[in-house]
Amino acid sequence: MLRFAAARARQTAIVAIIVTSLAFFLVHAAPGDPFSTIDTSVESAAARAEMRVRYGLDRPLYQQYPAMLMNFARGEFGTSFSQSRPVSAVLAEVIPDTLLLMLPALTFGVLLGVALGTWQGARAGSSADRGWSTVTLGVLSVPEFLIALIAATLFAVRLGWFPATGMLRIGATHSSFADLLGDYLHHAALPVATLTLTIACAVARFQRTAVIGALSEEFVRTARAKGATDRRIIMTHVLRRTAASLCAILGLLFPALIGGAAIVEDVFAWPGAGHTLVAAVSSRDYPLVIALVTVGSIAVCVGSALADAAAAWVSPSGAVDA
Repeated sequence: MLRFAAARARQTAIVAIIVTSLAFFLVHAAPGDPFSTIDTSVESAAARAEMRVRYGLDRPLYQQYPAMLMNFARGEFGTSFSQSRPVSAVLAEVIPDTLLLMLPALTFGVLLGVALGTWQGARAGSSADRGWSTVTLGVLSVPEFLIALIAATLFAVRLGWFPATGMLRIGATHSSFADLLGDYLHHAALPVATLTLTIACAVARFQRTAVIGALSEEFVRTARAKGATDRRIIMTHVLRRTAASLCAILGLLFPALIGGAAIVEDVFAWPGAGHTLVAAVSSRDYPLVIALVTVGSIAVCVGSALADAAAAWVSPSGAVDA
């Protein structure tokens, strides 16, 4: 396990350096002046030149790049151009908001996907199985932003059941934790449901295939010969056998989950890392864009490592390969 952790730490560091480098050169290659969109006080060429000197943008890229890497290695992400405060303060504010969106969606999506995929696998080839396979494939064929727009239009604009934007009521004073929780749940319902739907459909398709494969193995025929019911076989043996492949699949889905969360956040104006990243790109906020992309790449690596470790833990051999 220590070898596995050390190997994954090295991989994460390498990926972070590569992603950070790509983000650095891409944002600097994009057209536009990062200081022309902040406010009217820096519109003149002289004022913009002064701002570039203040933030070190007057130096050539071959000098800015190693300085940026050294700062990032020390945990210093610089100052956000658009928000005029340390990038670390912005990250500390938006990352928890993203987790408040991703964690419920991931939990509900996995539970629903496993339940549906197991149910389909146990009835493979039936009309119900074919119908649900069509539904899940159809959902996965639709871009997440379109699902989010449909949900916002139908349930927020037309029916008015849920708010279309934000995480809490603007200017609201919550009298108790229950009031705060209720406000959050009301605003989170649509974005969480959108992510849950896509996660559940992806997990269900993988789980269905895994269950069909497990049901064809010798241990199932042996259990049936001993008089075990189909329900007991599935709950006791099949789900345990498919747990390792499910963990591995979640590791593959994690990058898509982060990307999908960014899209959903932007559609619903959820004040998380994804929504902040879109705004930072629009305003040419170089330090904030690079920091958010770097943190996202690290999160993907850590999530993938945790999924692989969980897969090894639940597998019969329990071995973990670096």
